[in-house]
Amino acid sequence: MKNSIGAQNVFKLDFNSSLIPAVVERIKETYGKAYSAFSGRPISLCKSLERRGELRMKFEEPIYLWSVDTENELAICQQSHPTVAITKDISTHGVGFSYDEDFETEHVIVEFDLFGEGTEYLLVEVRWSTSLAAHSYVGGGLIKAIATVAH
Repeated sequence: MKNSIGAQNVFKLDFNSSLIPAVVERIKETYGKAYSAFSGRPISLCKSLERRGELRMKFEEPIYLWSVDTENELAICQQSHPTVAITKDISTHGVGFSYDEDFETEHVIVEFDLFGEGTEYLLVEVRWSTSLAAHSYVGGGLIKAIATVAH
């Protein structure tokens, strides 16, 4: 994964929640295509109903987490480098992830590489985070907006 974002870079935020499901489906679809291309086997991206009462799927993909502060319709990076993470699951409402470096902001931009088909960015409000051991955290949150790099 290549990233071109750094400290003090800015994202424009689109809070139109009706756009989020299509972005999440695009992320899942490109993941499925990449998995099939590399493994030679199809992947089932079926949804599962579980304890949260929403349709979520197990989804393990490398991502970047950018700590941001939000101001109106902007998100401003608060670090010069991203935290490398792995998604745990995803739905149209939220995303769970494991990561190795804690962050102190209540929002993160989650950067998804779409395997040669671009990049998607989602603003996530971190609702929970737990330290499992030194340099081992799990967390998750609510998808609040679609983000684009404002440079």
